[in-house]
Amino acid sequence: MEIVEDRRNAWKAFSRVGIGYGAFLLVTIVIQLELGVIAIALSRFGMEITFGNWYMIFVSLANYLVGGVIACLIVKDMPVFCRPRAKKAGAGMLVSGFLVCISALFFGNLMGQGLMSIVCALLGKPMVNPVEEVMKGLNTWSIFVTMVILAPVCEEILFRKVLIDRIRLYGDKAAILVSSVVFGLSHGNFYQFFYAFGIGMVFAYIYIQTGKLRYTIIFHMIINFLGSIVALHIGDDPLLTVGYSIFMLGAVFAGTILFIINQRKLVFYPGPMETWGKGAFKVLFFNLGMILFFLLSAVTFVISSG
Repeated sequence: MEIVEDRRNAWKAFSRVGIGYGAFLLVTIVIQLELGVIAIALSRFGMEITFGNWYMIFVSLANYLVGGVIACLIVKDMPVFCRPRAKKAGAGMLVSGFLVCISALFFGNLMGQGLMSIVCALLGKPMVNPVEEVMKGLNTWSIFVTMVILAPVCEEILFRKVLIDRIRLYGDKAAILVSSVVFGLSHGNFYQFFYAFGIGMVFAYIYIQTGKLRYTIIFHMIINFLGSIVALHIGDDPLLTVGYSIFMLGAVFAGTILFIINQRKLVFYPGPMETWGKGAFKVLFFNLGMILFFLLSAVTFVISSG
């Protein structure tokens, strides 16, 4: 009877998580729709809104401040019994973690590109990566502010600190999986989902093991810097292109090997209200709140695909 009651409490907790982060997605959808309506209204009076640098910064701030605050308010009263204990990470763990992140980025990107190429071929339309399209209209400083500074800090607080602190009592495995799924889907498109999910799992593990958010923030900043600033300017110098390609391929190879060697050494602690095992997916994902979150995620995916 006690196990049934624990499962029921866990079901309610993860439903609340879904509602909180679904609210975050809803805010992003509403902001996009409202700005679109405003742009159309102003165009009738001969005023055109330029969807450029300041627009991107404003929208990003609005998403994180409004959507993030609402999500935090919804989940803030959830008990925090198993906050990761702060401890210094060894150099080996940090280097291995970073290289595994690069591997997750590479293979996740391949999966996203492959899936979307199939979808676009079936629909008979060209592939359009929404992230690349957005960056085309921005200059380097606005990309740096939004993707290298703002996004890593806000997302690590929202998807690691706030979320994992409140669901770790249900076990490390549940906390890592749920936070990674929510993080991946919150990116709003299949191009980013797979690598965001993979990177999210690594970040979640590092945060749980160290209790220090600065490690994942720094990793997040470096990865976003490589994927945005460096990716945009890498073609300017042939030697730089070759060097960058060698570095990335080496990092992917090393990260893959390190993951294969060390996966059995990973440590996952059970929580006081451990949910992992038979029926875990039903508890974690098949609840009212998470179903709502998945539906809102689908809407964002449709909007991003144009």
